[in-house]
Amino acid sequence: MTVERSMPETIETERLILRGFVSGDFPAYCAYYTGERTAGVGGPLPEHRVFEQFCAMIGHWDMRGYGRYAITAGGGAFGHVGPMALPGSSEPEMTWTIWDAARTGQGYATEAARAVLRAWNARHEAPLVAIIDRENAASLRMAARLGGVEDAGAALPAHLPNARRFVLAAEDAAA
Repeated sequence: MTVERSMPETIETERLILRGFVSGDFPAYCAYYTGERTAGVGGPLPEHRVFEQFCAMIGHWDMRGYGRYAITAGGGAFGHVGPMALPGSSEPEMTWTIWDAARTGQGYATEAARAVLRAWNARHEAPLVAIIDRENAASLRMAARLGGVEDAGAALPAHLPNARRFVLAAEDAAA
């Protein structure tokens, strides 16, 4: 059974097109997730696990009605952004990753995340949260740029015991 979509299929910003994944995005995703840059997000992983994750991101839309977008600038994907909710989770979590090291530091993740937050907040009452490993300095800075308010007393998922939880509010997405 497919769940009705609660987010747009495509989101455009000044520089980016956020869209659903296509099979041609897999090589860039795989190169990222089998590489050393993924240490802060559970990697590196063997290619068969990366393939499973990639397929899970595509299928998440059918299971939840929302999911992660491929970040593009008119060509192939170089990252992803968007909400996900694992089984047993009571709240959707905002995620973001720039796969291509040459594209980091240019504000793409921030621009993409703000656009997704605006779309989310226009359609959902509950805010998105970000759950970030304490050692992932870049994502902690990103949460601050998105206006994330830390909820230090919140229970953390069992698979991320060394994390910090941030609530991303509606007004924070517009900045």
